[in-house]
Amino acid sequence: MPYCPACDRPLLRKPERLGARCPYCRAPLYERSGVPRPAGPDDNRCTAHESNAAVGTCQRCGNYLCPVCRTRWRGQAVCIACVNRALEVSEAPPEEARAHLRQAVLALVFGLAAWGVVVVGVVVVILGGALSVSDMAAGQLVMLLGALVIMSSPLLSVPGIGQGAAAIRTRGGHMILATAGLLLSALHVGLLIGMFCSNIWQM
Repeated sequence: MPYCPACDRPLLRKPERLGARCPYCRAPLYERSGVPRPAGPDDNRCTAHESNAAVGTCQRCGNYLCPVCRTRWRGQAVCIACVNRALEVSEAPPEEARAHLRQAVLALVFGLAAWGVVVVGVVVVILGGALSVSDMAAGQLVMLLGALVIMSSPLLSVPGIGQGAAAIRTRGGHMILATAGLLLSALHVGLLIGMFCSNIWQM
């Protein structure tokens, strides 16, 4: 079980899940808190502790930091205010944000590709219909090929639905992209189901 390096209290969860500071004493969990140096007349002063000399700036908001309030969190030296804001809004870790973007982009790409395959199949069917005027057998063969191309398009739209739904479920920062991909893929599947049912009804 991990312990806080400052107050020695047991941490019931890993420091990465608790945040950047101990929930009891608020000491940094990622780096040791240094001894602050009194600010001189020519020193930059810490934003939170004006009597302390700054040792750097927050990599998020740019405020000056002293060793007391500087915290190493998710690979950045940040102030406690930025950490608290990120925890309040349940900010996703960088790896989760990248995964969400990847899922949203894949959903859109799969949806567009599925519609592209349908367009190609429709064009082939039209060409087959035009060809059947002069050569019935060749025209029917081309039309069958176009129908097979259209029927293969769900191989793209179904994964698009899965990627879009996964991206929306995680609620990251690319919801519009994920929603667009999900809608394109779902409309494609709906269109094919409608065409299939219509053909069966006419038979």
